[in-house]
Amino acid sequence: MTTTPPSLIPADDAARLRALERYQLLDGRSEHVLDEVVAAAARLFRVSNAMLSIVEENEVLIKAPYNLPVAPERIPRAQSLCSATILQADTAVFEDLATASAPGVDIALVQQLGLHFYAGHSLRTPDGHNIGSLCLFDGPPRSFTPAERGLLGQVAGLVMSLLELRRSLGPHSGITAVFWELIYRAIAEQLAHLTALVEHATPPAGPAPLTDAVAQDAGAIVASIHQLVAATLRRP
Repeated sequence: MTTTPPSLIPADDAARLRALERYQLLDGRSEHVLDEVVAAAARLFRVSNAMLSIVEENEVLIKAPYNLPVAPERIPRAQSLCSATILQADTAVFEDLATASAPGVDIALVQQLGLHFYAGHSLRTPDGHNIGSLCLFDGPPRSFTPAERGLLGQVAGLVMSLLELRRSLGPHSGITAVFWELIYRAIAEQLAHLTALVEHATPPAGPAPLTDAVAQDAGAIVASIHQLVAATLRRP
């Protein structure tokens, strides 16, 4: 097993891992809601690959992978840029992994896949623990504007709200599974609007940064989905 460098282990890692246990995420089971939000994020930012990374004690679980050419269920923590992402509150961005990457992270697998761009934002629990990240990858190097960084943070916040709702529903079976599917249907139309917004506002080829105006409009749609999830969480 690959040893995780101490530089990639936050001081609160023991408490962080206990917080992670509450969400019952530690398997690679596909779930419509998470799959569709991650797919929408990839289309929104016009990147080739996206996923959720759940950072365990020694490994990183790849959940809801979108279009990854190789998608192992887990990789060593030392080989995941998301291990570095959870160390910070802001969006982590490497516009060209050929010239810079996170200290302590072995990016050999990413390089083998021909991926040069990475952006990730932590999935932060309500009590302040970063249990993983929503991350984007792309083949060619590209810029990532401040507006895009803020928008990725919004989408990551939405994912975390969905995980909190998922946790509050209890074991993911029976009536809970039915209700989870209803949530997916409720947000699917808004996710489609998000995709349509970008498709109509950006050129059809090449990694093009979102304009501030499009990022603002997309943020409004994400906020409306977030409000729906939050309202569901508040229901008795």
